[in-house]
Amino acid sequence: MPLGQVELALRVIAGLFVIVAPTLLFLGLWRGLEAMRDDELIQQAHQRAEMRDQSPTGPDWPVDALTDETSPLSETGLSVVTCDTCGTPNMEDATYCQECLTELE
Repeated sequence: MPLGQVELALRVIAGLFVIVAPTLLFLGLWRGLEAMRDDELIQQAHQRAEMRDQSPTGPDWPVDALTDETSPLSETGLSVVTCDTCGTPNMEDATYCQECLTELE
């Protein structure tokens, strides 16, 4: 085989590698991420989103209502921390206020 044909064959192989390799790597990454998906983690995220939708978010929410049995936060059994800046009640494990984004103590 002359040198020109070998060079052409190597260029064709390199071109195929450049085209096919990223696609195969992407598909492998996609399948790996699907295999690592944690359904329990997704359920916890949905539960937190539902709790956030039910929780009081406005500064006009009466703080006395947080101790009431009908309050959404009292159903969860979590204690509440009130923001010093805006007065919004937040869950105890919150780092930042859900209304004004001030760091909670």
